[in-house]
Amino acid sequence: MQLFPKKLSQIYLVLFVSAFLTITGNFTFFQKTILVYPLSENWLFLGSLFLFLFTFLAALLLLFCYRVTTKPILIVLIMISAIVSYSTNNYGIVFDHNMILNTFETDTSEFLDLVSFKSILYFFIFGLLPSIFVWKVKLKKISFKAQLWERIKTFLVLVIIFVIVVLTFSKHYSSFARENRDLRLYITPTYYLYSATKFVDSKFATSTKPFKEIGLDAKLNKKSDKRRLVILVVGETARSDHMSINGYDLKTNPNLEQEEIVSFEKMTSCGTDTALSVPCMFSLLDRSSYNHAKGKNMSNVLDIISHAGVSVLWLDNNSSSKSVADRITFKDYRSSDQNSICNPECRDEGMLVNLQSYIDEQNNRDVLIVLHSMGSHGPAYYKRYPEQFEVFLPVCKTNQLNECSDEEISNAYDNTILYTDYFLSKVIGLLKNNSQESDAAMFYISDHGESLGEGGLYLHGMPYFMAPDEQIDIPAFMWFDEGLTKVFDIDAIKKNSELAKSHDNLFHTLLGLMDVETELYQKDMDIAIK
Repeated sequence: MQLFPKKLSQIYLVLFVSAFLTITGNFTFFQKTILVYPLSENWLFLGSLFLFLFTFLAALLLLFCYRVTTKPILIVLIMISAIVSYSTNNYGIVFDHNMILNTFETDTSEFLDLVSFKSILYFFIFGLLPSIFVWKVKLKKISFKAQLWERIKTFLVLVIIFVIVVLTFSKHYSSFARENRDLRLYITPTYYLYSATKFVDSKFATSTKPFKEIGLDAKLNKKSDKRRLVILVVGETARSDHMSINGYDLKTNPNLEQEEIVSFEKMTSCGTDTALSVPCMFSLLDRSSYNHAKGKNMSNVLDIISHAGVSVLWLDNNSSSKSVADRITFKDYRSSDQNSICNPECRDEGMLVNLQSYIDEQNNRDVLIVLHSMGSHGPAYYKRYPEQFEVFLPVCKTNQLNECSDEEISNAYDNTILYTDYFLSKVIGLLKNNSQESDAAMFYISDHGESLGEGGLYLHGMPYFMAPDEQIDIPAFMWFDEGLTKVFDIDAIKKNSELAKSHDNLFHTLLGLMDVETELYQKDMDIAIK
């Protein structure tokens, strides 16, 4: 039995793959488009959309696929498109340039959390099998002149069809482009190819831009005689509305509710993914002006505080510091080599083991410790907490969130918040044990939020302009020991907590917490009022 045609022209192979990718890669795009343009009333326009996408992609590939490059380009495109379309169809993920950055910075454990039998089967059917076909098929050998002429004719036909389609449905396409721009983000593979070019451009700009030192005037201006000890906990994918300390119905913060906590209930994130939010939140640049080329090539607030004479330490149980801790002391707690509490996943509380020894070693120096936690990282929420914290039942026990009920997903997620509450109570306990020698404070703030199925979306990483509140509204709260309540105006901070705040405030707040003076400091941006 002949599984593959004896010989096929390069042109027909490109057209075949273009049609295949247009059909199999755009389930979510057409699903969302039909919600805006009902099929019964717009079936001709929806049919034209297929021609629109097919002709554009085929014409684009004809420009790049030639002789020896044809098969490698098509195979890579097929395999990547299978992964992208699976992620989009199952989690609602959009692959903009920030999501591509996240993909490159994802570690092995995060990747394995996304792997399942369903994802492997999907990749086999829509990625591997068609790639084998492309690899096995033999291409006709024709002269350069004949192939060039055939390519030009095909390209012109595709352009003509494209123009006819657009002109025929010009009103539909103009309104589509004007009122539904977010739908283009779901087009595979053209949107992720566009995003890839932006990612490469961003990486190039970041790597070639010279580093700029700022805050060199920074110095300590102590407001008390005691050593200052502050622990900043950077949370992961925590939502403000799932904190019982903020009024959530389930008791997800039983420990924090026993403490004097100031909660900033109207806090928003700089981005919707770790790769953007973490470097942005420590940067002098605000959300509207931040980009990696500028932000990563400029001193961040931790560099400035360290320059002022504070001992600064970053402990990481997440993917990395995203370049924030490149110039300060950094320790990785993602494996049992460093983390003594792994069962089998390494827990956030492992970062606290032996931390007292580090504090003691600093003698009388002020200390700022950053704990980058694993927190509520999805989709395998059930892995993010020890068994004894599985309080809210039933829970989703798979990384295929669309196979679980809303209640199961929410319960699994809430159990991660419950464990975070326990972890933060241990942080506060450590600080209390040092309150005789130090003025101590804890500041907790999440990097971004998380979608738990609202509107068919899961996880995070949506482009900011279209991201739902669930991915942007984040918890942030402070705890002060008795010594610092005499330095800071707690009543004023509580009043301030009722106002809208964002990651933009973190830079100036950390300077204020550590008594660091610099011309860069803006008092009105400091949420911890003295």
